Amino acid sequence: MENTIVFLRHAKVKKELESPSEKWVLSDEGVKIIEEIVTTGIFDDVEVIISSAQKMCIQTSYFLADRLGKEIITNSDLDEIDKGTIFIEHPEDYKQQIKEVFENPNESIREWEPASVALKRYQRGMDIINRDYSHQKILIVSHGIVMNLYFNYLLKESQDKLLQRYLSLKSCAWGVVIGNTVEKDFV
Repeated sequence: MENTIVFLRHAKVKKELESPSEKWVLSDEGVKIIEEIVTTGIFDDVEVIISSAQKMCIQTSYFLADRLGKEIITNSDLDEIDKGTIFIEHPEDYKQQIKEVFENPNESIREWEPASVALKRYQRGMDIINRDYSHQKILIVSHGIVMNLYFNYLLKESQDKLLQRYLSLKSCAWGVVIGNTVEKDFV
């Protein structure tokens, strides 16, 4: 019954200040990097590709799906934490926002979905995937904050490690979970 699940953070995006982040697309640099990663063959044994329903993840998934001739299955439970309508432009302000969200997991900070709610949604999505598939190697293409929350939960790490984990996360970082055990951390 245990699946091997490879979690891949989406490639680097082009920030378009006039639209919400869930509609952002990959940057030229992001496309180049994910194309390079895919051509290494590191994910060629993946049997199922499941992506967040958000565009940047679907685009990231496309390169492997095209290489392997596989369909991309979307799952909105794997979407990034809902960031509301307030765009935070400056990196230091964004870092502070994430810090507050991690430190106050049951609260909505400036319209953002509470971290505890995002984690429960992500867990539900993973539970469904693990119920629907058995003995498969599955690629999940998702987002930094929710992947970080999920891995923190699986590793049973304290909440105070969340921000440092997030800040050390790179685009296209990947990790592996078998059952409920982290075999390779993505940070």
